[in-house]
Amino acid sequence: MTAKRRRKSRRKSEGISAPLEELLGPDGPLARLLPGYEFRQEQLDLATAVEEGMKTGRACLTEAGTGVGKTIAYLIPALRAAAEGKRTLISTHTISLQSQLLDKDIPLVLSLFPDISEQIAPALLKGRGNFLCKLELENAAMNLLLADDPAVKRLRAWDRASDCTGDVADLRYASPAWSELACSADTCRTAQCAHYDTCWYYRARRAAAGSLLVVVNHALFLSDLALRRIDPAAAVLPDYHHVVIDEAHHLEGVATKAFGVEISSRRIPDLLDRIRHVRGLDIDRSRLDTAADLNDALFRPFLLCDRHEFFISELLDEEAGRQAADLMTQTCTSVERLQKDLLAIAKEEEGLRERLEGIAQTCGRVREELERMFSSDAEGIIRWGDVTRPGRSEPRVTLRLTPLTVAEELVESLWAPAEERKGGVILTSATLASSGSFDYVRTRIGAPEDAVERIVGSPFDFKRQAMLYVPGHLPAPQKGTGHAESYAREIERLLNLTEGRAFLLFTSRAMMTAVHELLKDTLPYPIFVQGEMPPGRLVEAFKASGNGCLFGVQTFWEGIDVQGESLSLVVIDRLPFAVPDSPVTKARTEAIADAGGDWFREFSIPQAQIRLKQGFGRLIRTATDRGIVCILDTRLINRDYGADFVRSLPPASRASVWGRVERFWGRPHPAPRPHPRPLPQEQGRGD
Repeated sequence: MTAKRRRKSRRKSEGISAPLEELLGPDGPLARLLPGYEFRQEQLDLATAVEEGMKTGRACLTEAGTGVGKTIAYLIPALRAAAEGKRTLISTHTISLQSQLLDKDIPLVLSLFPDISEQIAPALLKGRGNFLCKLELENAAMNLLLADDPAVKRLRAWDRASDCTGDVADLRYASPAWSELACSADTCRTAQCAHYDTCWYYRARRAAAGSLLVVVNHALFLSDLALRRIDPAAAVLPDYHHVVIDEAHHLEGVATKAFGVEISSRRIPDLLDRIRHVRGLDIDRSRLDTAADLNDALFRPFLLCDRHEFFISELLDEEAGRQAADLMTQTCTSVERLQKDLLAIAKEEEGLRERLEGIAQTCGRVREELERMFSSDAEGIIRWGDVTRPGRSEPRVTLRLTPLTVAEELVESLWAPAEERKGGVILTSATLASSGSFDYVRTRIGAPEDAVERIVGSPFDFKRQAMLYVPGHLPAPQKGTGHAESYAREIERLLNLTEGRAFLLFTSRAMMTAVHELLKDTLPYPIFVQGEMPPGRLVEAFKASGNGCLFGVQTFWEGIDVQGESLSLVVIDRLPFAVPDSPVTKARTEAIADAGGDWFREFSIPQAQIRLKQGFGRLIRTATDRGIVCILDTRLINRDYGADFVRSLPPASRASVWGRVERFWGRPHPAPRPHPRPLPQEQGRGD
């Protein structure tokens, strides 16, 4: 080796293996790279915990406040592991964080270690449904509805373009034909497909297999864990050593869906429509009609339900349960006959073979789902469903098998394999802990007791930048929208103080609608309401307005980043406790009570604390942001658990009377215009 190459190799080794204190320190390479860089002890503490988890092969649970720079804190240890040939998987919940990682944070950290960037080759891997399927595009020519569809022709032209990636995110318009032509696990023929070598989805998988840093989303990550439990050879993701689960407060919810089963009343009709629309297919149409009739009979009792959500056992007594099981058997038999017919025709019709074999594969999956839904006798399963009635469309039932807890599934599929391979499983979020500990989340997801744990606060000065205001004069919350007028009056007073520039976050759509109706004709500021346009466009319109008021529910409680003066106020209508009578919540709280626990303290309060921190976190996004978070729920003041909620929030200034809010904001403001029915005289307006 020449002296020049030895020096280059030594610089490479010193750079990637330098102590974290040097890499993140005030005079380190990151500081030299970023103008105005400020050393953050919180970031170093977080990076140290992540690296400890990776080096020791232990679980690592971390919470990092806004402004810590948690992505940099876990990317540096991940790249150091990659330099040793160990692949790290990074799983996120939101597309926005994926974009931030791939477009900004990963390139930034790689620029610190340019000699290894080629070796690492970062990759993004998405689920099948994000990619155009070449076989489905080819099959569209044999579909009576799609053959001459302009949307299909447009996608076919895109597929042939030199810059096509096949990824729907790169399609510059919304295609009405996408759902028909996207890749699907139901019909994917993997290596047997004629387009396997040029398949957009498998190209992305091959790129991921060649990368040491792969970014995925939680849905794909958890689906892969579920597949590996059944058949390791069926895994979608490449094998990995470490995994970083960002936005980890969503892990339980996504795992609940991944390890469960669901089937819609439209599942079989949609399958039958695909069969009917195959051009040139000669099949016994009475078989299709029989399957459709059986499906209607099977789902009819649920469609007649007058509730949005229900336990299956509540709707079906013993006799009705036997009838449903019998109908399920008949329906499965009917679908199996169709499957055999399709395979028989496929052997004789070369031109239809791949198309029909794919649909036959879907028939098999439908049978499996139906049998599990009505025949599984496994314990620890919640059997429930819901009915949606979307406008003028026909009602739809979705039946679900949901695990009572995912802790055991995650122990088997996530924690135990990581222990075997001695790899780190890093969980991080701005809202993972409750009441200052990880006890709640550890119990819910089965995380090991010996996990590395670290909670680091925000480097921002919340005392100076933010005020938490709980109006002490408001009545205690109640069910329904009975307090909409008092909420609207308080919100108007706040909006007049901050001159709009607010997120108004609600725990129910009914309350959001009621307050919006009271304020829409009185506010002199631009108003944006969830549902008027897609969430991303709504946020952009809000930002562009400069002084808008955005009314939102669940979507806007997290993952939305609005910096600067255009967001100076966040109002939350009430503590975000889960709806107690939803089937999953009810079953889980009853299980805790049956085991002798306190479901409210052990389940509802920690869950609501995490959710409240997410809503609060919309306000202060940078060191120069300033504003007010108002929570219109006097239980924070009047209930014994209220203080625990407040302590779980960032350490902002606090107020329960209006005078302190005015002084914090820096200028008094006229009282709001009265609403149709005046409220009782407010108490305690002074200090």
